[in-house]
Amino acid sequence: MNKYSVIGVMSGTSLDGLDIVYCQLLLDNKWSYNIIKSKTYHYPKKWKKKLINAHLLKARDFIFLDHEFGKYIGGIINQFIKFNNIVKEEIDLISSHGHTIFHEPQNGFTFQLGNGVQIYASTNIKTISDFRTLNVAFGGQGAPLVPIGDQLLFNQYKACLNLGGIANISFKNGKKVIAGDINFANMTSNYLSNKLGFSYDKDGQLAAQGNYNENLMSELKKLEFYKKEFPKSLGIEDFNRWYKPIFDKSNCSIYDQLFTIGIHLSETIKTSLKFDEKDKILITGGGSYNKFWIKKLKELKVNVVVPNSILIEFKEALIFALLGVLKMRNEENSLSSVTGSSKNLKTGTIYDS
Repeated sequence: MNKYSVIGVMSGTSLDGLDIVYCQLLLDNKWSYNIIKSKTYHYPKKWKKKLINAHLLKARDFIFLDHEFGKYIGGIINQFIKFNNIVKEEIDLISSHGHTIFHEPQNGFTFQLGNGVQIYASTNIKTISDFRTLNVAFGGQGAPLVPIGDQLLFNQYKACLNLGGIANISFKNGKKVIAGDINFANMTSNYLSNKLGFSYDKDGQLAAQGNYNENLMSELKKLEFYKKEFPKSLGIEDFNRWYKPIFDKSNCSIYDQLFTIGIHLSETIKTSLKFDEKDKILITGGGSYNKFWIKKLKELKVNVVVPNSILIEFKEALIFALLGVLKMRNEENSLSSVTGSSKNLKTGTIYDS
């Protein structure tokens, strides 16, 4: 049996903070996992502002921020290790996703902030980062990367649905893994909730106060993205360029907008699932706590399984820990069938001395 002790780090599009897990990944004919410690380090206002505005920086300032954020991540990891009394020498590697600032696969590039060299230098632990750029270079979307982890760790479910800033899904169709981004989720909900003076829509209570708006739904259904087949992906640029303006121009109340996006999100998820109603769908990510969304999915006969809070919040960090281990083992961790790349790849850059 092979056993790896890994720290996985994830920063999602919803800008909640750094999700960090310390886990053991075990290979004994098949992969299994044990999450030992986990914590979300919420971004202070200073860092949230820097990440939101990073795409506006000039070249030198952007490079500086990349290194600064790498040092910040490394410092947080050191805090995490000390707080949880983890023996540093027992950690095999750190696997960090970084924070996506640019994602334009159609133009051949993607960029995740959080320099791996600085994480390694700050912690003195082997670090793997930069998981998306190789995939984009080989013609892929650079996303989603989680599906291989879904298949290796959670294959007891028909599909795995993540409701983070962006909703994405992965499932197996015969021998082929299918996956991709479905719709905006917490990014939209948080944006609209902010207008009402809330940081997010707790339990979907704000959405539940609204009503369905046919005109808004009609505008959303016109968008070309929802007519595309997998593989496909979404980024912050898409949100700002062609999605957010629909809400900024809408005449209906914010409550009605929240209600209507919940319906639209649920319907696009249902459309992506061509399964039997008995098939179990594992649902994770912060949107799993949105009772309004879960209710609407169940009304559409989607058999969702909501796990414990640790898996809800840290599944992506766990899977990026696995992607790092696969890279370290020189094994494929990025699938062409879900990303559209010309071949399966061994993504990630290793920093070690």
